[in-house]
Amino acid sequence: MSGQNTPNSYAGFTIGPIYDVLSHARKTRELWFGSYFFSWFMEKIIESLAVSNEIDFLVPYVGKPFQSNNSITGKYHDRFIIRSSLTKEDLYNQIQQASDNALEYFVCLIDDIVKPTAKYIAGINKDSVRNELKGYIQRNFVVLEPSAVTQPEIVKSISSYLDSMEENRFFNTGILDNTCFICKSLPAVVEAKIWVKKGASDVQDGKKLCPLCFIKYFCFKSDKIKTKINKKGFRYPPVLDISAGELLTDEVKNKNPIFKDLDKDYDFEDIEKAVKDVYGKETADSMIKPYHKYLAIVQADGDDLGVILQQYTNPNDIANKFSKPLLDFAGEAEGLINSYKGHPIYIGGDDILAFMPVAFKGSDGNTKTVFDLAVELSDKYRDVVDKNNGKTTLSIGINIAYYKYPLSMALRNTREQLFVKAKEAPKNALAILLTKHSGHQIDFKFSFNTEEIKIFSTLLRETIAGQMDIPHAMHHNLSRFKTIITNLPDANRLKAFFENNFDEPIHTNRFKSGIEKVRNLFEERIFSRGSLNRLESVNDLLSKLAFIKFLRGEG
Repeated sequence: MSGQNTPNSYAGFTIGPIYDVLSHARKTRELWFGSYFFSWFMEKIIESLAVSNEIDFLVPYVGKPFQSNNSITGKYHDRFIIRSSLTKEDLYNQIQQASDNALEYFVCLIDDIVKPTAKYIAGINKDSVRNELKGYIQRNFVVLEPSAVTQPEIVKSISSYLDSMEENRFFNTGILDNTCFICKSLPAVVEAKIWVKKGASDVQDGKKLCPLCFIKYFCFKSDKIKTKINKKGFRYPPVLDISAGELLTDEVKNKNPIFKDLDKDYDFEDIEKAVKDVYGKETADSMIKPYHKYLAIVQADGDDLGVILQQYTNPNDIANKFSKPLLDFAGEAEGLINSYKGHPIYIGGDDILAFMPVAFKGSDGNTKTVFDLAVELSDKYRDVVDKNNGKTTLSIGINIAYYKYPLSMALRNTREQLFVKAKEAPKNALAILLTKHSGHQIDFKFSFNTEEIKIFSTLLRETIAGQMDIPHAMHHNLSRFKTIITNLPDANRLKAFFENNFDEPIHTNRFKSGIEKVRNLFEERIFSRGSLNRLESVNDLLSKLAFIKFLRGEG
């Protein structure tokens, strides 16, 4: 419709339950496709509606002509809001038809994968798949006349209806004799051979799966999916391909066919052996780092976007000045994540989920960390979305977990870091959780755009790279004296404390720059920022040092 015309109707659409589907994932590819499924579903609906000149998308930004997403990254959020010159009834029918067509597309996609790789359970067929998806995939939408939409807060007004729908969702999955082996909640429709743990080894065993767990597990066998993401040899990387990717050179991969197996997982010991076989023990020992056994999961979300929306009373401005910058940021964020050797799950504007290595050495020889990525994402968001006006920021949660840690629990912990820790007022923060192999956890938080986060970023990056060193017992010594540190009156006394406690020749030579950087970190947090709770600040700083110590392989 033309921006000059008065709309006859507005609509909002929401789909789910995304988090429930992701929470049952055991492998990275299952989590990826669980998310991609919903993004692709929304894309199919939006593509059908976008061809109409009588429909305009306010959120998200949808250009004309419509361009398909051929990336492995899901880019469509779980909601859209539109205005239209169609009548309320005609718009309702168009949305319903587009939604039904999208569901049928995925029913056929699942059916196509079943035939060569598995079999339907006796008495089950394609119609059963359709019924299960209809009962579980929640497609809720509302169509309103202009008089029912609060002007000028169009998005907020329609979003309130969608919020209510999401809070009152009802799942009707029907009753079948078998429950899915993986999610243990939905009825099973397919029997297929999958890798499962039996004792200490992995074996292939026939298991009964629901439609969603089946397609998540076997997504790499679908020609439609390969065509969609424009990758013939599609393989969403397993955990160790991401966390230890820099070790998996072509020479290393050729040492063991398991590294190229699309279905079976491997252990870190397989990587260690192959690296030593190729490069020799001495070189391998210098290449292999403790953090290679740990996967970083990054989740981000924009803060106070409602404040930005309030600026725009014209629907055209909502699309072009609000939704378009979010789309632009998504493209920038995807490029950043890829440059850090990461693998995005989804990037829906301000909404990000990605798997990352903790650290890696770039082609220029410099080490970069997931911490550096977080800072760059925050800066890019301020530039592209906020336009440096100080009205919206990006909060980020990072969970760093051992590669064998259950993926569903790791995802839950990441969400908690973002929505419970980082987005706690005043937001604009980075919250990090490290879960060691032993189960012991270290967590801490930073505010973005502070000197403290810059100092820590340099300290972390350069100590991991071996460009800067700190004494092995430094964390222990500072912990012993934390009460004294808490009660130091000023920065001069803090400096004197460090000089008195780290005064051996090795401290003034090999460890000089590292000790000074740690002191700067303490000074900035305790004195420059004017900490209200000194003991809490000191404990937080000690957690940050423990984090560095662990990633260096010292505890």
